[in-house]
Amino acid sequence: MGDNPGVSWLYFRMPGVALRQDEVWRRLGRPGAKKRPLCGARLGPDGWTPGEIVEQATLVAGCALSAELRPVRWLRPPEATHLRLLCGPLPWPEGEAPGFRFHTVEVRGDLRELEVDATASPESESPAWLAGRVLDWLAAAGSPALGDVRRGGVLLRDGLRVRAAAEDAPDAWWPEEPVYLPDDALPEVRVSAATERTLRGGHPWVRADREIGDFGCVRVGRLVTLRGPGGRDLGCARTDGEEGLAARLWSLPGGPEQSVAARVERALARRAALHAEQAETDIYRLIHGEADGLPGLAADRVGAVLRVIVQGRAALALVGEVIAALREGMAPIMDGPPPVLEIVNLRRPKGSRLLAVRPHQALPLDPAGGLVVREAGLHYWVDPGLNEPMRPRPGMGLFPDQRENRSRVRASAQGGRFANLFAHTGAFSLALLAGGAEEVWSVDLSAAYLRQAEANIALSGLDPSPHHARRCDARRFLEEGEGGARFDGIVVDPPTAAAAGRRFWSVRRDLGPLLESAWRQLAPGGWLLVTRNDRGARISLARLAAEAVERAGGQLEAALEAPPSLDFPRLEGFPEGETFEGQLLRKE
Repeated sequence: MGDNPGVSWLYFRMPGVALRQDEVWRRLGRPGAKKRPLCGARLGPDGWTPGEIVEQATLVAGCALSAELRPVRWLRPPEATHLRLLCGPLPWPEGEAPGFRFHTVEVRGDLRELEVDATASPESESPAWLAGRVLDWLAAAGSPALGDVRRGGVLLRDGLRVRAAAEDAPDAWWPEEPVYLPDDALPEVRVSAATERTLRGGHPWVRADREIGDFGCVRVGRLVTLRGPGGRDLGCARTDGEEGLAARLWSLPGGPEQSVAARVERALARRAALHAEQAETDIYRLIHGEADGLPGLAADRVGAVLRVIVQGRAALALVGEVIAALREGMAPIMDGPPPVLEIVNLRRPKGSRLLAVRPHQALPLDPAGGLVVREAGLHYWVDPGLNEPMRPRPGMGLFPDQRENRSRVRASAQGGRFANLFAHTGAFSLALLAGGAEEVWSVDLSAAYLRQAEANIALSGLDPSPHHARRCDARRFLEEGEGGARFDGIVVDPPTAAAAGRRFWSVRRDLGPLLESAWRQLAPGGWLLVTRNDRGARISLARLAAEAVERAGGQLEAALEAPPSLDFPRLEGFPEGETFEGQLLRKE
């Protein structure tokens, strides 16, 4: 708010064309000579703040501005509960938010026309208030309505693009002037010395801080040039804006400028050995985000389907090209262009239900809505998520990043007794059974997961008699010492956090004591495989495991790294890109 009653700060963005100051004031409904100054604006981790007074007569396309003035009537949305509006890139084509629902009517390039229905809201809420709620939600979702300068949207000729759905669209409804900077424009963005050190250290993310320049001059996912202190060239990045992440690195200075198609081709070539083994294994990762040069995006082969996951807003501008290149590149391997399932796994405004799982073509699903895949000759039923399309789930019932670890335990399973803690749908249990285990215990709190584990055993044609499904907390299972005998191997692949009755599971708090108990239950010569996904952990998994072994007593014969499979490549200096840490410990 300003110093005077009824005066507010407006934060807005210029369209993709340069304008004179007098034209900006005219569009804000304040023509004439007597006016407050226009100021720059900054969008940081704590929101918008006004900057220095702008002196130049002509304002740069795409820049962020602020002005202190009284509310303008014509910038307000119409008083209606059924609306049509235009906005920029929105990750979800349809959905529901508190008080309204929406769906996409038309798409033109990066612009979306939405139809919004707020008729289900309480009668006590006025139509004007409901329309404001819709605009607030769009701004919180990172895609303000066009012309919504109250919430940081783009300033456009003819103002706010929101109308009552019953009204005909005006002639100027779809803007003729450029809303965003053209794709061939690479605006320069200044970043801090701390950000420069991070980038030079190999980390590919540019986080928002107080020193960073304006990243909003291009639409989300488009390129900007990074400049360090002193104007040093740091390469190009794609804007993001997800949870304090300003941008993701696209290319280094002087590096080859590879197209999206070339990056996909290179990623597929890295998986040539897996393509060649598809008769045995047809579920594996094809693109692993930054490590494959495609930031914020992952893609998996899942049997006869390609699964593309948007994990960062920087990928929104890439996903169409990536899907086209993937279908073309995988067509010779999969006997034709495969169908695609797209998953949008982004932060959602609180209380929203948004369409996040959608097929681009018909999928070859079984009657239960699932897919059957192969790994090392074993068969698994996986859930693509179409039964709950509003709930994006990175998992699907089988984690291909653990493929090499399943191969490791399978090779050492002949004739032994084993426990698979946090068994999920039993993938490690199947590997142990296929390796000739005499006895395998699958331990999980979910009865549904255990039933699926037994179904996977039958699907793979394995003998079910050595398998025991136990619905139990892993800690209690070890405390009870099921069956009395010690185990020749124990798999500990826990979630980061989970409800476990009265004993809530937290990997940070509970993993160490659990490993101590597991080590005591190991027979001499036995092994313990432990994995952990906890990026904020204070100590490494290797140290945590070594300390647990020391407390439990007994001699450690060997400790080996057990990392993700090679189709989940590591990018040095980028721990956020690693799906888990793994350790394989052997007892003397």
